[in-house]
Amino acid sequence: MKIYPIGAALFVASLFAGATASATVITFDDLVKPGRYGPTTGSGFVDFGFVFSSNMDALDVSPSGHWWSDGVGNGHSGKYAALNNYGGNMLMTKQGGGTFSVQDLWLNGWQGASQTDTIVGLLNGNVVGSVTATFSQPWTNFALNFANIDTLRINSATNFLVDDIQVNSASNGVPEPTSLALFGLALAGLAVLRRRKA
Repeated sequence: MKIYPIGAALFVASLFAGATASATVITFDDLVKPGRYGPTTGSGFVDFGFVFSSNMDALDVSPSGHWWSDGVGNGHSGKYAALNNYGGNMLMTKQGGGTFSVQDLWLNGWQGASQTDTIVGLLNGNVVGSVTATFSQPWTNFALNFANIDTLRINSATNFLVDDIQVNSASNGVPEPTSLALFGLALAGLAVLRRRKA
């Protein structure tokens, strides 16, 4: 079998490019025990490396959850979601700081309440993008496509549920150092292969 180093290098590069563009979906499913709030009540929480403000709780909203789940149905995926339990704006930032992107998320009015909120992406306190969101039940998807933000804020005066927030931690598409190192090793290997054949 004949190996074409340039073609192989391009193939490897495309694999790494795809890896850096992959998204993470914050589902809140790993934080909560069935029928419970979790991991804490009224002090915010961290999930998938993102910090959620102190007015947010993660909880089981399935019909078998608890009294609070009456009329909710379920999370958008699975049995769990995050609840703005104490009113006011929800804030989401990256643990340790830094920028990220948010492609989309799902919102649901608590106990079926209808409301209109504003979803805002911020960088250093400046608005990068803004989407007006009107929702009640069932779950409604909102495409945001906010890139290079350091804060996601949902402006709200009342309670709401959020689930399946799709994020990329490297919003500008620049590969992480580990990916670059692996890519460099792959290219070096291809160069050695080419020299041996010559």
